[in-house]
Amino acid sequence: MPRLLVSDPEALVALERDHGLSLAALLHEHPDAVATSGYGAGPLAAIERALRKRVDADRAEDPRHTGVGMRHVHRQFEPAWLAADDTRFELIGVVNRMDREVFARATTGDGGPRSFGETRLIYRLAYTRTQKGTTVDSRLPMTVNVVFWQRPDDAASERPELQRRWAAPPGLAGAELASWLRAPGHALAPALLEASLLEAVEINVQTERWPSTIRPDMAGHAEYLLEVFHREGDRWVAAPLENTPDVKRLARDAETREALRAWLVAPDQRASLDAGTIVVPERFLATAATSVTPRGFARLANRPWSQLFTPDDFADYEFEGMQTVRSPRALLRRLDGLSCQGCHASRSIAGFHLLGAERDPDKAVDALAVFTSPHLEGELERRATWHAAVLAAEPPSEVRLLSEHERGRGRWGTRCGLGDPGFADWTCDPGLSCTALTDPELGTCLEPSPAGVGGVCELGTIKARADHHRDRVTKIETSPCAAGGVCNDNRVGFPDGMCAFACASAGPEGACGVIPNLRGFNDCLAADRPFAQCLVDTATPAGMRACSVDAPCRDDYICARSGSDAGVCLPPYFLFQLRVDGHPR
Repeated sequence: MPRLLVSDPEALVALERDHGLSLAALLHEHPDAVATSGYGAGPLAAIERALRKRVDADRAEDPRHTGVGMRHVHRQFEPAWLAADDTRFELIGVVNRMDREVFARATTGDGGPRSFGETRLIYRLAYTRTQKGTTVDSRLPMTVNVVFWQRPDDAASERPELQRRWAAPPGLAGAELASWLRAPGHALAPALLEASLLEAVEINVQTERWPSTIRPDMAGHAEYLLEVFHREGDRWVAAPLENTPDVKRLARDAETREALRAWLVAPDQRASLDAGTIVVPERFLATAATSVTPRGFARLANRPWSQLFTPDDFADYEFEGMQTVRSPRALLRRLDGLSCQGCHASRSIAGFHLLGAERDPDKAVDALAVFTSPHLEGELERRATWHAAVLAAEPPSEVRLLSEHERGRGRWGTRCGLGDPGFADWTCDPGLSCTALTDPELGTCLEPSPAGVGGVCELGTIKARADHHRDRVTKIETSPCAAGGVCNDNRVGFPDGMCAFACASAGPEGACGVIPNLRGFNDCLAADRPFAQCLVDTATPAGMRACSVDAPCRDDYICARSGSDAGVCLPPYFLFQLRVDGHPR
């Protein structure tokens, strides 16, 4: 079977260090540069300009409260990190996307050479610096995705030949895997990563975070900038975002908005809409998008299509015979899930789907136990099935399920229908009930009250607006934890609350971890003390929900290392590497 995701840290380090696949070597004028300050000309300069434009605009909206650092209540990404002497981009994943051939055909048409999908190299911003005499090494909430077309070597090549490029011998790992991938005829051979095959450079960056002390009803708030850059000669320019409508422009232009609706409901789009392979024409698309967390599709900002259309706009659509889109609300949710901000808000890790394995296997503080999102894990299963069909010389299915309804359906923490016919078969396993949280269309499969370890202990109603700064959770009611449990609520950063217990009482679904005291922890960071020391000084042991790839956390929580064999479910911004604030300057 071809490799679908290369995430082995030793192999990735070797690809960077020994095989010319650092971000500098791949796309910038100084290939030997280690720190971002030395990269020189290339896409990073355009990315920095775009980020400065964004953070400056945000600061201009509220200059009294917005800025870089803990003294601000609206805490921003520091663009200077992209030109610093102690920051770098680390390769965190190589992704085989042969399965995106269907999108390539829709984009390039029949006029050019055929593409068999994409190869993606994903990098993450990181730094090493000294703070109060302590060496601090951390990643930051920013990824850069470098995308190349996969093309055949000659006109006779077909899918099986390309699959063999990725079919590294079973068990091959580390430096040996890196050498194999870079060898002629294999997936990352120099000839297959030439400039002529470069499709795009994509970014996902947390530009701003508001702590839960500022947004206690929401358990905090964070914003992410999503942009794609294409090379035009010596310039890097923002490009249209796949399936992401330009909401501001279309909201003002009723004629173009109606043209988009008519295009969507045309018979030619029926099959691709149902399969999740639709490709919206560029004339309707935006060149930048903002994703927000927490609370996913309960936030209108993450649903651009639902800002432009209502279910009534598709009331006459014929859903008979469709597999995945079976009601107007399901149609809009499908479209929202195919947009950039909708995808990054669906069963993600704080707005990301791949954050990279920890390079230090012994790192216990500020460390992820699971670095892939539930959505990505479901996608990897679908892609494996796709490749198995190709290997068997069978037509592969191109159907993608809705982004929130993939792997482990019906288990604890997964999504379930609240009555709309489009989600009628989204049910929970025996012993679990579909609990309405803040999403009006989908609930979450949870045990009945009183809640056990990791369970929900606050229920509320969200009032979501297109201006995400005005979103509010109202009518918050406490739901009881089981005997011995304590509710960590929205005010201290736990979306929908989380029941925690004494470590000895966590039961088979729990594991022992630590929860920092919010005020003491933030005061410690504000005093410019190292994150790890602040965590040690202010944290209390607690029994929390145990987690793994096969037992993911519920939405808006991540699986963090706990010092034991199991990970524990925590709010994402309790990890230093997932927030823009509190880092040494």
